[in-house]
Amino acid sequence: MKKILALVLIAAMGCVYAAAQKGVMGVGGNLLYGTEINMLGIGGKFQYGITNDIRGEASFNYYFSNNGFHMWDLNANAHYLFSIAPKFRAYPLAGLTVVSKSYDKTDESVTHFGLNLGGGCEYDVRSNVAINAEFKYSIVSSIDQAVFSVGAVYKF
Repeated sequence: MKKILALVLIAAMGCVYAAAQKGVMGVGGNLLYGTEINMLGIGGKFQYGITNDIRGEASFNYYFSNNGFHMWDLNANAHYLFSIAPKFRAYPLAGLTVVSKSYDKTDESVTHFGLNLGGGCEYDVRSNVAINAEFKYSIVSSIDQAVFSVGAVYKF
């Protein structure tokens, strides 16, 4: 049974890779706010269109220091795009996150792994530039929080 599951996963990854060669790529940035830590931050992202409806996104977010507390997260999310109007799309998202937090007073740094669930929308300002708003809930062992962000993406 394990061998069959492994073969199915390898075949599925091969199909995703073959379809991903046809996709559109994009790079962008965003401003964000984490509710549990009550901190603002900035982020960068890379998007890759796997199919016309499915997109993968890798992002890195850095939250501005607050009273000696520092935090960043690294995310790998999948978006399923729904076309609402010719230039407007909405999407649910799901993915994985790695969160690192540290305190100046204790020199302690802790890294946690978790899940992201949420959604967003985007509007094409031009054929190669889109603006977006997104909400995700990061489920992490010690810091479950909602993250709100707005940003822009340049597509190529």
